[in-house]
Amino acid sequence: MRRELLVFLILGLVSLTADVAYEGARSISGPLLENLEAVPIAAAVVGSGEFVSYVARFLGGYICTVFRSSVVLWATVVFGYLVNLVVIPLLAFVGRWELAVTLYIIERVGKGLRAPSRDTILAEVTSSIGRGKGFGIHEVMDQVGAFLGPLAVSLAISTGGYRLAFLSLSLPAALSVTLVVTAAALYPRVESTNRSLPEPPRFRGLPKHFWIYTLSMSSLLAGYIHWTIASMYMASEIQVSASEIALAYSIAMAIDAIVALPAGVAYDRYGLKSLVIAPPVAFLAITVLVSSESSLTPYTVGTLWGIVMGLYETNMRAAVADFVEPQRRSLAYGTFGLLTGLSWSIGGFAISTIASNKLLLLIYVLAMEVASLTTLLGLLKARVKA
Repeated sequence: MRRELLVFLILGLVSLTADVAYEGARSISGPLLENLEAVPIAAAVVGSGEFVSYVARFLGGYICTVFRSSVVLWATVVFGYLVNLVVIPLLAFVGRWELAVTLYIIERVGKGLRAPSRDTILAEVTSSIGRGKGFGIHEVMDQVGAFLGPLAVSLAISTGGYRLAFLSLSLPAALSVTLVVTAAALYPRVESTNRSLPEPPRFRGLPKHFWIYTLSMSSLLAGYIHWTIASMYMASEIQVSASEIALAYSIAMAIDAIVALPAGVAYDRYGLKSLVIAPPVAFLAITVLVSSESSLTPYTVGTLWGIVMGLYETNMRAAVADFVEPQRRSLAYGTFGLLTGLSWSIGGFAISTIASNKLLLLIYVLAMEVASLTTLLGLLKARVKA
């Protein structure tokens, strides 16, 4: 029990340090593209990195389900954090927006490969404290790093420009790799990988309610604007500086951290009901972005964006584990990530394409969030009857 709690805390520190690096880099992705004179659709391409990430999540989850090996599980986690360590400092030296886009997408591949394996391990080591609470605490630690990274970048970019900002992120990236190797050494045997599956891993083995839930969350993300798109819009349309945008993103991550633990506790008590506020808040975020030119707009958008992200990273992830048996969690996390990531990517291209028509944009986002909320409420009703 003590060893599980120690590994849980170390994995929290892994996410904290890794988030300092990659969230710091992501906070200024839009302004960097604007500085490199990128075409507007480049922000959507970076946003599509989330889909690439979720493809990697699916592959990682499927591989771990097939091999059912603790070694494979930990190897995908370690490799994912190594990608983070290599790619982010290279952003300091890019001179073309195409290279920047490529590096951002490669970073997402690393994150995707490690996520289902890490979440499988987290689901196991948090069983004694409550899965919602455990994921909530992990998300708080994760978001402390996500807050510190953009804040550090905001300070660095105002004194040393983009190069200093990206190079400063190499230290926390290296620390995350050291910590995850330590966690693997302390907890080399993941019990869920040693249980036999009744049949080879197949999609039809995942329950109906899992698919309905995935549809609801996919609809939500289709209308949830990616930060790269939002930040590039701020830089080009509202003339917000890169330093201010990084600061707004740090606020988003702070809100994410504040929301995470109460959201996790709410999930343990109320289940899926704790997610019903996510679609309305996602719609409100983009409404503020496109309809307000106040000096407070970046920070208001960041606050709303952070609320949705806090719910996504805590309750949406915790719910997946409750829909499937332990032996299928890696596959379920990978499948969930693949479909929601595809939806977020398609939504990003749709939002970028119609962004010049504010009314059409708001109608599109409203339709996606209404669909998400309606599906979620239907699922809640079906589970009550069951």
